Amino acid sequence: MMQTDALVKDLSDTGESSAQSSGVESAREGFVINVSSNVAFMVVQAVVSFWFTPYLIRHLGIAVYGMIPLVNSVTAYLQIFTSGFNSAVNRFLTIDLERGDRLTANKTFNTALFGVVGVVLVLSPVALALSWAFPYIFDVPSGWESDTRWLFAFVAVVFFISVIGSNFAVSSYAYSKFLLRNGVNLAALFARVGLVVALFSLFPARLTHVGGGFLISAIVFYLSHRLIWRKLTPELRVQITAFDRSRLRPLMGMGGWVAVNRVGGMLLKRVDLIVVNTVFGAAMTGGYGSVLQFSALTESLGTSAGGVLVPIIFRKYAQGDFIGLKRLASQAVKLLGLALALPVGLLCGFSRPLLSIWLGPSFEDLSVLLVFLVAHLSLNLCVLPLLYVQSAYNRIRWPGIVTLLSGGANLGLAILLATWGGCGVVGVALAGAIVWTAKNAMYTPIYTAQVMRLPWWTFLPKLSASVIGTFLVGAAAYGLTLARMPNSWLTLASSAAVVSLLYALSVGVIGLNRTDWQLLKDLFPWRTK
Repeated sequence: MMQTDALVKDLSDTGESSAQSSGVESAREGFVINVSSNVAFMVVQAVVSFWFTPYLIRHLGIAVYGMIPLVNSVTAYLQIFTSGFNSAVNRFLTIDLERGDRLTANKTFNTALFGVVGVVLVLSPVALALSWAFPYIFDVPSGWESDTRWLFAFVAVVFFISVIGSNFAVSSYAYSKFLLRNGVNLAALFARVGLVVALFSLFPARLTHVGGGFLISAIVFYLSHRLIWRKLTPELRVQITAFDRSRLRPLMGMGGWVAVNRVGGMLLKRVDLIVVNTVFGAAMTGGYGSVLQFSALTESLGTSAGGVLVPIIFRKYAQGDFIGLKRLASQAVKLLGLALALPVGLLCGFSRPLLSIWLGPSFEDLSVLLVFLVAHLSLNLCVLPLLYVQSAYNRIRWPGIVTLLSGGANLGLAILLATWGGCGVVGVALAGAIVWTAKNAMYTPIYTAQVMRLPWWTFLPKLSASVIGTFLVGAAAYGLTLARMPNSWLTLASSAAVVSLLYALSVGVIGLNRTDWQLLKDLFPWRTK
């Protein structure tokens, strides 16, 4: 009990500063609010995506729709040059605020802010050139070249606005105000979808309308986080004089290796659509991009679930509580794996009826592709707490190098399987699953244990929970489809509910030990006093 009480004490400082802490019960309530808001946003995002994707396909066609995820994938590579600053400021500013060092916090904030602005100015001509050249580089449907150029230009501007706004979003991140963050994300989501639907209703459907939706979403994101930043951290000011070249060095030191890591991550998770477009053309890009949403949603779910613990991990590191940090990371890997096994297993087991009901019977052939895209995610995402530990220790050089090598291997294997392996688009997804799993199943847990000076096998047993859980849920769901194929949203939802209930009971009785239950009881205020 004393072990988990230490975690609860940290939680009391997660939602508010220590002067505002109101004890263990308020800490638990704050943690529940954070988790609940993350789950609520993910549910809303999933529902909107399920509706919005077929809406876009109906109005644009599958080949033209494929340009939207393709442009997003290409634009994401611009993050290589800015993600380092954002990740570094998250770490350093959270620690500065935790230690009450306002002077250093201002220097960190302004150094990162004006550093990112400088990078944006340098990248703007590059984005303009890519926008013009896009139809020459990729397979674009005939007659949509101009629209695709404008879409890329819009998305590039959106990216630049978002990376600058992310510096202001760090305040809600540092104080774990996830309810506010998710409120902003929700407002931005509805602004984007609402504008696109309005424009499609008034005018012929164009990709430029979709770009306008992205732009209004970014503006809402920036202005909202600017207001929250001013409220939560009044001690911070935008001051060019606070730009400190001495702070730039540690930010760039960590940020440089984050950038290397991001290059590898992009090659692992964002290169597949580019390969599909190059090898199989625009029409298959649309089909692959529509199914790829489930992978993106699952990844967002894992990031949202694990993300609520990031400030706690940074605080434990700042406080020198390495025993508590090890305990928290170990249990978080297991619990996150068990949680992700449910949606991943359901997507695998119900892949065929899901695609048939969602997009139409003609898309059933993509069910195998869906399985290869998502089956490995419960394992690869449950190690996220270990990646956060590496960031807390600022030990990201070797992870960056390994991720970069893994990304290169994924690109080569994807091209090999797609062209000479005879696997088609499934080979592209298979390549990512193989390489990503090899990295996270072995290197990530072993390296994290070495960083924390623990036995190399410390975190490996915790990974099994995600694998076993995914297999059981997937097998149960697939068994139900063999007994009776769901043919409507109602029958699909009822079948998923049956599997979910059985899985929850199994996890509660068999999957969780006393230590896991004690941690959950201390995190969530459900106990009777």
